[in-house]
Amino acid sequence: MRWSSRSLGSKLQHQVFYLIIRLAGRHGAYCLLFFVVSWYALLPSVRNRSKPYLTRRFPRANGISLLLRTWRLQWSFGQCLVDRAAAGILGDFYMEPTVKGEFESLLDESRGIILLAAHTGNWQIAQYALATHSNGRPVAVLGHREDADVDKEIFEHQGKEKPYQFVSAGDGYPASVALVNLLRKGGFLCTTGDRVTGDEKALLETEFLGHSLKISYLPFRLASATGARVIFVFARRTRPGWCELCFMDSVHVPEGLGGAPEGYRPYVRQYVAALEKFVYKHPYQFFNFCNIWE
Repeated sequence: MRWSSRSLGSKLQHQVFYLIIRLAGRHGAYCLLFFVVSWYALLPSVRNRSKPYLTRRFPRANGISLLLRTWRLQWSFGQCLVDRAAAGILGDFYMEPTVKGEFESLLDESRGIILLAAHTGNWQIAQYALATHSNGRPVAVLGHREDADVDKEIFEHQGKEKPYQFVSAGDGYPASVALVNLLRKGGFLCTTGDRVTGDEKALLETEFLGHSLKISYLPFRLASATGARVIFVFARRTRPGWCELCFMDSVHVPEGLGGAPEGYRPYVRQYVAALEKFVYKHPYQFFNFCNIWE
């Protein structure tokens, strides 16, 4: 089961939610979401998407217990999607004030910053907030998006241009050059480390939730090449329309490590340990609906 950025819902289904948000706000959309999630959670195809993660996070879950956990995970994910759409349509999203000090300290640094996140909580809102409050520093997002994905980004709802430079993880060498240049200019790079979407040669095997998987060491190699600081930061939905950034750890990768994978293993392990800590505390805010351990 390979990951795809394509939404389960059709374009028409998305439009229905967007209309309800315009007419009745996010809480009106939550009401419809309850029934949609309850239906989807019964579908074997949807349960199979959630099972690889849930059975590792909750090894004893089975039967009704696993079904209820599937519903909770899908419900949490659906709320995040509604909040993202509402952020674009209504223009209201909020960052918890606890993050203000961390943001200000980042803006004071002259070096480049790599914000290494994961698919947790309202991570798209967090990226948008950073890009629109970066005090003029260039911002890039390294990721993957398919043409068939009909789920709109925040800026698309507003009819605006991207507030950041989007770099496709599949662009290989040209993408690496662009990111090196951005970081050497003191820019921000936002990316996630919990899915393999780019160069599958730049992977290191490690363990996550007690099972083996491969993680890309590209962010740490970029840090070594540019002197950028790597910060592990995971987004968390705290309440309707609100997002908190959890700054978990910070690493300084020595410059000049080159392309040898083993030099980056300690930093990959450190990232996975930080992600495990977050997942154990917030199990229903980790959104990987595929078998990332394959």
